[in-house]
Amino acid sequence: MKKLSVLITVVLAVFLIAGCAHYTTGSYGSSSGAGKSSASRNNEQSSKTSSSTADQKTQAGSGTASVNQGSFEQTQQEIRAALKTAANVKLPQLVPVSGGYDISAQAQGTSSGYTVTYKQTARPVKVNDPSLSQAETLVTLKAVTYSNDAEAGGQITFHQYGASDGQPVDLGHRITGYEAAGAGTAGVSWNEGRWTLMALSPTSDQEKGISLAKNIVAYLDTYLLPVPHQYGLIQVYTDNRKSQVMWQDGRTVYQLTDVTDPMSLVQIAVSVK
Repeated sequence: MKKLSVLITVVLAVFLIAGCAHYTTGSYGSSSGAGKSSASRNNEQSSKTSSSTADQKTQAGSGTASVNQGSFEQTQQEIRAALKTAANVKLPQLVPVSGGYDISAQAQGTSSGYTVTYKQTARPVKVNDPSLSQAETLVTLKAVTYSNDAEAGGQITFHQYGASDGQPVDLGHRITGYEAAGAGTAGVSWNEGRWTLMALSPTSDQEKGISLAKNIVAYLDTYLLPVPHQYGLIQVYTDNRKSQVMWQDGRTVYQLTDVTDPMSLVQIAVSVK
């Protein structure tokens, strides 16, 4: 099976901001610099609980409690019905919707996984209604199951950041990032456990990337990302380039894309279960 095309983007982005850094494929272990910060973060996060929809300040679905067409609850039920032949279906439990709008989705299962694209609609619309092709996309979740764990793991490259990757930046909460720039793009990269994170921006807006990185670190000090087996990646941009979240869970690789606001993308990733 072909690897996800996004692997090329990840490798290019890492080389762009990490310079001569090399990649590791072994299991995660603590080391100097960001490694120590990540290890401390793991110990702290082990006592936390995952976020729930009630904890979020952004509404899920239309914000109504009733299970009606156009509500988040009804949409989730219809998605699971559409994917009834797919195994181990995981979905976001939080999808931000503008006030006064409803939510629906396009859900498609395949022999190797499934794709769900959540849509914002001006009126209640059933899942997989043809009119959804014209509706605004809120987020796309793609799950691909490979023949074995090793093949799935090959879709995501993990890098342990350190002093050779750039100028150290204090991101708060005992997390150290490493700042570098080149070819018109500036970035701050860091690790949280087995996750590789990158906040990227045009060099003219370098401070926006640092600010975004600090906001993500602060959010993840309270809310937990899915536990990857083996690795996960967050690559977000402050401009209109495509942000993404990817992580492996055994033979399956999950990918979140098509979210305009990078912080919303991280919040959605936290809610997936």
